[in-house]
Amino acid sequence: MGLSLWIVPDEKDAVKLEHLMRLCQNDPSISLTSASYPNFYPHITLASFPLSMGNDLDSIGFCIQKSGAPVRCTFASVDIGTHYFRSVYVAIKVTPDLVSLHERVHKELGTEPRTPAFPHMSLCYIGDIDAAAGERERYHEELKKNGKIKMTSQDEDEKTVCLNCGSSGTIDWMDNFEAHEVWAVRCEGPVEGWAILRKFSLTKI
Repeated sequence: MGLSLWIVPDEKDAVKLEHLMRLCQNDPSISLTSASYPNFYPHITLASFPLSMGNDLDSIGFCIQKSGAPVRCTFASVDIGTHYFRSVYVAIKVTPDLVSLHERVHKELGTEPRTPAFPHMSLCYIGDIDAAAGERERYHEELKKNGKIKMTSQDEDEKTVCLNCGSSGTIDWMDNFEAHEVWAVRCEGPVEGWAILRKFSLTKI
């Protein structure tokens, strides 16, 4: 795949989101291929580059740090996708801050955007064999059955969703996170072998 830039929540919010991401990970009632439900840090892919761009991390960091402020990422809906990396995902509300960051990174680094469904945050990756057997739909249904999704507005312009990120029967509703960092990640080989190369602050110039 190459080098990806991830907009990420802080560790506290990531732990909450991972409770949802792992909802069906170890379900003994169903047999899945090894491609499904790998562990990964929750993120919004800001950009995808050739791996050779890893030699220019200083320029990438300088571009990102021009933001000078954290970015609010608000959850709009939970959708079922048709691609491994968009199996079931949270669509993120499009905001001027996110659009500006996305456009600036690609313009200043001289690359065309390769970020389908931007901005979104995947909750799980499910392999094609399991997807063909309905696993993406099953995971989405489990979220609903377990009271993990609550729509707070159906208006298309203001559509938002809350996620119950509590564990062990607790309730902990979350409808956004504030991103303070963008990570450069080498996405080569198995998902759980992806490597963080550098972390850039959105709040420091």
